[in-house]
Amino acid sequence: MSKRQRILMWLNIFLLVINASAFITFLMMNKTGGQEHDERFSSDKFLKTELGLSDEQYRKVSIMNSNVFRSYQAFLDYECELNFRLIEELSSESPSDSVMKSLAEKIGVMESNMKKQTIKHFENVKSICTDSQQVLLNQLLKDMFEAGNQCKYCNKVNCSRRDQLQGKK
Repeated sequence: MSKRQRILMWLNIFLLVINASAFITFLMMNKTGGQEHDERFSSDKFLKTELGLSDEQYRKVSIMNSNVFRSYQAFLDYECELNFRLIEELSSESPSDSVMKSLAEKIGVMESNMKKQTIKHFENVKSICTDSQQVLLNQLLKDMFEAGNQCKYCNKVNCSRRDQLQGKK
C-alpha cells in the first residue's frame, strides 16, 4: 500500500470515528431527551426572542425556511446512511479503498450541502430583519462561532498558529 493510500485510509478512519461519535451522541441525546421536539421551531423561537422578531417576521421566516429544513434533514439522513455504508465497508473482510474513498467524497458533498442550507437559513432570517435586528443577528453569529475564545481560523482554543494566521488578514 502506497503512502498516499495509507494517509487516505487513516483520514477516512478518522472521519468515520468523528461521524460515528456524532451519530452516537445524537442517538443518546434523543433517548435521554424524554420528549420529542422539532429542532427547527426551537431554533426559530430562539432567534425570534433574541432578535425581537414580530409575529409577522417570524411567520415569514418560518415559511421561507420550511424547504431549507426539509432539505437539511434529507441531506442529514443520506449522510447517516453513507456513514453506515462506510462502517460496513471498513468492517468487511477486505475493505475496498476505492469504495471507501467514494463514500468519503459523498459524505463531504453532504456536509457541503448541509452548510449551504445553513447559509440559506440565515440569509432568510437576515432578509426579514430590520437594520437593528441585522446588527443583533451578526453579533449572535459571531458569538456562536467565537464561543470560548476559539481561534477564528481553526476553532481551537489553544491554537499555536493564531498569531501567525492573524498576521495574514
